[in-house]
Amino acid sequence: MSLDILDLKIVRSLTDNARCTYKKMAEEAGVSEATIKNRIDKLTETGIIKKFTIIMDYHKLGRAIKAFIGLKIQPAKLQEIVSIIKINPDVHVLYRTSGDVDLLIEVIFEQMEDLNKFLETELALDGILGTVVTIVIGPYKRCPWTGL
Repeated sequence: MSLDILDLKIVRSLTDNARCTYKKMAEEAGVSEATIKNRIDKLTETGIIKKFTIIMDYHKLGRAIKAFIGLKIQPAKLQEIVSIIKINPDVHVLYRTSGDVDLLIEVIFEQMEDLNKFLETELALDGILGTVVTIVIGPYKRCPWTGL
């Protein structure tokens, strides 16, 4: 399915504010509320819109330490390590990658000590051959869907 201008306007409105009303979107797009509802239903049914969610301000929750951790993994241990790491609530994103590292983890912690503990305990797994940690100083642009 390809998106037309109206679909893109709807997606943009919902990305900016998932609680935007059909009425407001309809007024901005110059169409009826029923048209907006039908389009959103179609975007959801086709899987283009997967879910409606919230973006949290982690700094207001006291979680100011964000880092990306690259892991070099023994191939035979990859799935076992993924199954352990992905259940940790401090792991927000876990990607399989190519290049210098096999996995890229995005974590958010309250304190630097929490990150250190994660590195020393949670990542002390048989099969991890190397770790590259990059601390995030600040964003120039955030992901529009997660706010991270």
